[in-house]
Amino acid sequence: MRKSIRSAITQLVIVSVIAAGGYWLWKHADQLPLIGAFLGPSEPQSAGQSTRPPTPVDVAIARKGSVTVTLEAIGTALANEAVMITSEVTGVIQQIRFEEGETVKKGSVLVNLESGVQRAEMEVRVAEVQVHEAQLENIRHLYNRALRLSETQNIAVARVEELLAEFKAAKALVQSSEANLRVAREQLVKRRVVAPFSGRIGLRRVSPGALIVPNDPIVTLDDISIVKLDFQIPERNLSNIEVGQEITARTDAFPDRVFFGNVSSVDTRVDRVTRAVGARALIPNDDRALKPGMFLLVELGVAERSNAVLIPEQAVVSDGTSNYVYVVLDGQAIRRPIAIGERMPGEVEILDGVSSGEAVIVGGVQKVRDGAKVAPRQTDHAAVSG
Repeated sequence: MRKSIRSAITQLVIVSVIAAGGYWLWKHADQLPLIGAFLGPSEPQSAGQSTRPPTPVDVAIARKGSVTVTLEAIGTALANEAVMITSEVTGVIQQIRFEEGETVKKGSVLVNLESGVQRAEMEVRVAEVQVHEAQLENIRHLYNRALRLSETQNIAVARVEELLAEFKAAKALVQSSEANLRVAREQLVKRRVVAPFSGRIGLRRVSPGALIVPNDPIVTLDDISIVKLDFQIPERNLSNIEVGQEITARTDAFPDRVFFGNVSSVDTRVDRVTRAVGARALIPNDDRALKPGMFLLVELGVAERSNAVLIPEQAVVSDGTSNYVYVVLDGQAIRRPIAIGERMPGEVEILDGVSSGEAVIVGGVQKVRDGAKVAPRQTDHAAVSG
């Protein structure tokens, strides 16, 4: 009986304490915010709520600028002048007067063929001309004397006419012998193979003592002080190219160099199959770095676009199928798919996905995910893109 009374009293006390506490809270409701601030949160944070600090990242501000729209094509380098050196006549090589890789001047003798027979022939022809000229001079003297005598009728007219005929025959003989001499001289000259223009010698194909006939290859000769660069442009871009327009070219052989040139000619016809037109540019090649046959990537500006949105190229992330950037909004990294336009050293043009003035992450991109909290630190755009 006593235990029941004691239990009832305990329960009554507990109910009274709860009721008193509720009354006190109702009485002091206006002080609750202060109390809450003092005591801290009334409920503990759940295990799912993160307390990780924001990730520090470097950002750059997308800016507006001008870009040059470029057209790219693959071009093939050609020598300014190129020829396979051959002989015009049949003969045995007596002397080779060049070294492989040597630079020669126009008119330099490259090969001498044996020429003993031709020299003897020319000497004979020279002697013939001398004899016939002496005969002509003698007949001219006799004919002129006969003309003077005919004025005083001291010589027969028939004799004058006879001397005139002899003079004409002697003159024709001189002309014929002179023609034979020219032929002999030309045959002798052809025993020397000379460079038709200045250039660099290639690989030798013959040896001294070899018998060669016309069109047998002897050696290549290329003038590569200037390189011709032939490339194709789509028909739709015909209005964007003109003679004199500047081009740039790059090659894998010299990845750190840019070669500059100008369009020298544009073909007059469009290919029916490819719907492209051929163009040619000339590139100065003073150091002979470019060689005929090389492939080069040709770029030429076809338009100027102002007010383009530009961001540092470090901001662009590729997943293999698309490109995107992280834009910082309200302290969060927001993933944005982008469309890329022109590329420039250190910068890319954004056609869609980013607006001028927005902050894009350029440092720490690998450490963030879409929606992650970030602590941005602005970086100078020029310093990043440079």
